[in-house]
Amino acid sequence: MGIISRFTTLMKANINSIIDRSRDPQKVIQKTLRDVNLDLRTVQSEVNALEADVRRAKRAVDECELEIRKLERYRERAADRNEAQAIGFLNDQEHLENKKVELIGKYNRVLIEARQMRLLEEKLTLDIRQLEARSQTVKEKTALLNQKQKINSGDSSIATGFMSYEEELNFKLDEAEALEQLRNKSASIDSIDEEIVKLTTNKSQTSNE
Repeated sequence: MGIISRFTTLMKANINSIIDRSRDPQKVIQKTLRDVNLDLRTVQSEVNALEADVRRAKRAVDECELEIRKLERYRERAADRNEAQAIGFLNDQEHLENKKVELIGKYNRVLIEARQMRLLEEKLTLDIRQLEARSQTVKEKTALLNQKQKINSGDSSIATGFMSYEEELNFKLDEAEALEQLRNKSASIDSIDEEIVKLTTNKSQTSNE
C-alpha cells in the first residue's frame, strides 16, 4: 500500500493510545519510533517527487497559456487578410483551451497531494518528538522509582487495575515518596524524643544537686 493511500490512516493514528495499552511501553515506543521514522523517510521522498511534479505541471500550464495568447495574436492578424487561416488559428486555440483545462486539473491534483504529504511530514515529525520525550520520561520515572524502592527496602504493596503502565508507575512513585517522607518524619520524631530525654535527664540532675 502506497504512502498516499495510507494518508488518512497515518494522520488519524494516535501513538499515545497505543502506548497506554501496553505493559511494556519502552518496547512499544522503540518499535513505533522505528516504524514512524521509516514512514517519515518515505513521506519526505514522496514530498520531493510531488513538488517536482508540481513544478512540471505549473510549467506545462504556463507554456499552454503562452501558446494560446500567441494563437490569439495570430488569429487577430489574419482576420482581415485570410479568413481560412484565422479559422485555423481559432481551432488550434480552442484545442489548446481544452488542453489547458486538463493541465490545470493535473496541476491541482499534484498540488493537493504535495500539500497532504507536507502535512503528514509535519505530523510524523511531531509524533517522533513526542515518542522520544515520552521514552525519556518513562526512563527517568523508572530510574527514580528503582532508587526510592531501594531506599525503602523494596517494600511496596502496589494495587492493580491501572489504565496504563505510566499511571501505575506514577502510583508507585507516589507510594515510594510517601514511604520516604514517613521514614524522614519518623527519624525527626526520634530525634525530638532524644532531645526531650536529654533535657529531662539534665533537669533531674540539676535538681538533685
